[in-house]
Formats: sequence, structure tokens, C-alpha cells
Amino acid sequence: MGLIQTPGVDLTQIVENARQSVTGKSAQEALLAFANLYGDANAEELRRRALQRMRLHSLQSLFAGTVLSRDGRVIAKHPAMSLGGELTEDDETAIRAEMIRDYGILVSIMVQGGIWPALEVLLLEHRLCEGDFVEVSRPSPLVPKERAGLFGKALFAGYERDFVTALHLLVPQIEHMVRVHLKEAGAQTTNLDKDGIQSENGMNTLMELPEVDRVFGKNLTFELKSLFCDAFGPNLRNELAHGLLDEAECRSPYAIYAWWRALRLTFKPWWHAAHNNSARDKSDEGG
Repeated sequence: MGLIQTPGVDLTQIVENARQSVTGKSAQEALLAFANLYGDANAEELRRRALQRMRLHSLQSLFAGTVLSRDGRVIAKHPAMSLGGELTEDDETAIRAEMIRDYGILVSIMVQGGIWPALEVLLLEHRLCEGDFVEVSRPSPLVPKERAGLFGKALFAGYERDFVTALHLLVPQIEHMVRVHLKEAGAQTTNLDKDGIQSENGMNTLMELPEVDRVFGKNLTFELKSLFCDAFGPNLRNELAHGLLDEAECRSPYAIYAWWRALRLTFKPWWHAAHNNSARDKSDEGG
């Protein structure tokens, strides 16, 4: 069989654009540009493209797939696509696996082409402290008020490029954030065993609750599942909880993107709150 090669992706211009977007700005404006390097993932578009490709290249979709862990264990399987017109539950599993594969490619490009180069410029031009990130976390409607300090510590660690610390702090707080907001929405986040002992459900179970899409929206729900609790993806929550992440994997594109995604979720509400207050102050002075 012959070797088939495709040209690589040239990220030179993407890298340069990312660096320029944060260069020569104040710390606040540079962080805003950094948080806005990319928009949210579009779950519907990822699904549409995955389904279109699977139907176009139907031969590839006729085969089931298996996901192996680093030590060779089978950790996930997806069935082959059916040939009928109506999508089955097995078809949806296969589509989800393909969506997460595509998402992983996008994450890698975003981190290597934008997030990492821009972060290097931020570190070169600004010296932020942990307290700055704690204050950024406070106005976020997603961050539970009593956890702003821990979120701030995680965000600061990532800013310092200590993603080992950032991930170990951030992942449990993301799970707590999900639990708090689902509980506030009236979801049942605990289970009761036969002895009457009530236990909190883990993130895998929480993300399957029917209230999830309503609370977090389809796009954020897809990202939370894909990053933290789906074996077709990096499964960061479970890998970290069971001690399966080594140091290199804590610095993977997935880990760096998870940190950036958390920063985006927290910084934008802070920016809007700060500038709304500034506008009111100017209005009061004018009055």
C-alpha cells in the first residue's frame, strides 16, 4: 500500500494575528482581547458537519469504533451508523463521537495558533497577581460566590503557565459550579440509597440531567461534556479524579483550552459589570 500524505496546516498568520490582538494594550483590554480570541463552540454546526461527512463517506461510517486508554483498556465504543433514514440511538452515539473528534482538532488549532502565543505576549507585557483574577471571578454569574477565591487561584496559575496546578484547582470547581446551578434550577442532584444515605451525584450524572441544556445552553453543555466527562474526549474530570493524568497531560491543548474557557466565562461578566458601573458614575457626575 502506498503512503498518502496531506499538507500540514500553516498557523503562521493565525499566530501573528493572535499576538497582535493583545499587544500594546492595557491589562484589562489585553485580557478582553485574549478572552475574545475565539467564540463559543457551535454544537449544532459541529453536528451538522459531522453528520454530513458521515453520510458523504458512508463506507467509513459502516464500521464501529473503539477508544483505548493509554494503558490499552477499552474505555468507549461507538456503533456503526445505520443505513436507514431515521437516526437511532446508536447513530446518535456515533455522531457524538465524530463531533468530539472534530472539536478536539479545533481545540488543538485554537491553543497552538492563538491561545498560547497570545498568553506569551500577556506575560511579557503585564504582571498580574492572584488578587486580580479573584476580583475578575466575583461578578461572574456562573461562579458560586464562595468559590471566587478558588476560581481566581486556578485562573492565576494558568496565567503563570502552571497548568498542573490550574487543572487540579479548576476541575473540581467546574463540577461544583454545575451542581450549584442545576440545584438552583430545581434539578435532583443527589441520590438516595436503600439505607437512606444521600450522596451527591458526580459530573457525569449531572450532565445527563434534562435541565442541563436549559441552564447552560446547548453550546456550553456540549463543551462541558466534551472536555470533562465524555470518554470520547479527554475526560478531564474523571481522568484527574482517578489520578490518571500525568504532568504532560496537564499541559495538553485540552487542559490549556479548559483553563482559557474558564477565563472567558469569568472575565466577560467582570468587564461588562466594570464598564456599566463606570458609565453610571460618569452619568452621575454629568447630572
